[in-house]
Amino acid sequence: MSDSLRAFDIEGEWWLPEHEDRKVAGRLRFDPNSSAELRLIGTFRSMFEEGDRSLQSDGTAIIEVSKDTIERDGTYPRIHGLANGKQYTLEDCFRSRTTRHLIGGGGTETVHVNQIFQGAYFEKDEALAADGVSVELRYLTHWICHTGIKETHAFPVADLPLNGPEITLEARALDDAIVTLPDGDTLRLKHSVTINGDRITTRELSQKFFFRLYTSSLRPVPELVERASDLQDLVSIATGRTAEFDGMRFWHPDVTWEGGDRQEREPIEFFVPWNSKDKSKTPGKLSLHEMFFTYAEFGGIDGVGRWLESVARHREALGRVMASKYAKSMFVSDRLLNRAAALEAFDRAASGHSQSKFKTRLTRCADLAGNLFVWLVGDVGIWAEAVRRDRDDIAHHLGTRVKQTPSAQLFLADSLYWLFVLCMLRDARAPEEVFDRIEKHPELEWLGPKIRAGL
Repeated sequence: MSDSLRAFDIEGEWWLPEHEDRKVAGRLRFDPNSSAELRLIGTFRSMFEEGDRSLQSDGTAIIEVSKDTIERDGTYPRIHGLANGKQYTLEDCFRSRTTRHLIGGGGTETVHVNQIFQGAYFEKDEALAADGVSVELRYLTHWICHTGIKETHAFPVADLPLNGPEITLEARALDDAIVTLPDGDTLRLKHSVTINGDRITTRELSQKFFFRLYTSSLRPVPELVERASDLQDLVSIATGRTAEFDGMRFWHPDVTWEGGDRQEREPIEFFVPWNSKDKSKTPGKLSLHEMFFTYAEFGGIDGVGRWLESVARHREALGRVMASKYAKSMFVSDRLLNRAAALEAFDRAASGHSQSKFKTRLTRCADLAGNLFVWLVGDVGIWAEAVRRDRDDIAHHLGTRVKQTPSAQLFLADSLYWLFVLCMLRDARAPEEVFDRIEKHPELEWLGPKIRAGL
């Protein structure tokens, strides 16, 4: 889904959960590329409700306003709203601008909103939790390389017009691919087909795959977002593109739709400006030869399950590496340092050795990565020493390698990225087809000589 389709601008009524009787008209605007903002025609609190109030002996009330009270009274942990018949919970909000009128009351208020939940009210002190999450990832459908759309052409014969073939498009939703995870949760790869067009000039079929995670109990929303990020990282690594979140929904047992004798779960749509954005020159378009490996080569849904099992042990290290990959801009030295630290953490968790030296950890990781990494960097000992010197220079400000070109350091940082990726794939027991496909990818064929030349 494009950013323009995710954006919205709606009018409604808004209130604080503790003051449901005090509703304020306003407009909620969400832009995936910037932020969310609520503009109120009025204010949630009057000026006489803010500040520190004290009562004098003569009955006079004094209100003291300071920077601290302005910050306190302009912070809204949670806001409720109703717009276009839909319930909204706005989370982690604060006032960014306000106008006041001492005489006659009134005023306006602008509130910065960090997270939007559409489709449910979370009460004032209720924990943000759900028992499932659905996630749409850009390039996931490309990565799956499977289709429920069939196209047939019947070329003209004697009794047909001669100006072209008869074309038939057929579509069907494919069955879910299912894997049960070690913690008892269930992951489903789901498929859907939609039909679009104005029925006059165009009519088209489109399909998409998405993941839905079913958990055995209510889980905090941040935990579910982390689980979705684990899937995002896998698709990003496999496709070589940032698998941007194109949609995320949570599921809660209390949020249902009822009609007659039927009861269905209703999704809670989640809106937030994500940091990980697709930066490719052809967003949404990807050819098979551009991928490092496919879903089928990775082992299908069982391979994805093994990936999630591995990530549960190395989530922090993976997040550090992928953050350096997703970043729109970052100092080369920071990329190298973050990836080096992630490899240290990976080896510490995988080997159980807490006192090993950095170079020893790199060598162990290279052994785990296998011959593909040796082919990439050449002599592992020379490579590990070069990384150690650069890492020490950056971390301890030694300034001993100032003559090295930034490009050489960039290629070293890229080698650390691929070492971490290969270690994660080995830990997830990826099939050998994955490593064979990576070795033949043009990017690694180009990168290898660059790394070796800089050592």
